[in-house]
Amino acid sequence: MTVAILLFVILCLPSSIRLICDAPNPFHITIDDVARRSDQRFAAMKAILPSRGVVGYMGASGNTGTEDYYLAQYALAPLVLDRSTNHPYVIANFPNATETEAPSNLRSVRDFGGGLYLFATKDAQ
Repeated sequence: MTVAILLFVILCLPSSIRLICDAPNPFHITIDDVARRSDQRFAAMKAILPSRGVVGYMGASGNTGTEDYYLAQYALAPLVLDRSTNHPYVIANFPNATETEAPSNLRSVRDFGGGLYLFATKDAQ
C-alpha cells in the first residue's frame, strides 16, 4: 500500500511543479485596460448624473451589447442602469454607431462622443 502511495506522489510531482511554475504571479497583476478605458469614457457623464438612483439604459443587443452594458454599469456605480427608457434620464451606449436617434419620448441632453449619449424625458429638468 505504501509503495502505491509513493508511486502516486512521484507521478503527480512533475504535474504539480508545472502548475506552480506556470501560475501567474499575484504581485504583478495590473488594472484591466478595458475597465480603465470604460471609466475614462464615462467620467464626464458620471459628473452630471445623480450619484445614486436608477437611470435608463439602451444599447446594442447581443454579446457585445451585454459587455458594453456591464462596463457602463461598472463605470457608473453606485448608479444602477435599467435596460429601459422609462426613467427621467436614459443613457444610450452605441460605441460602434455613428449616430443615434432619440426615441420620441426623449430629448437629447448631451453627446459625449464615441456613441455615448445622454437623453432625458421631455418633462425632466
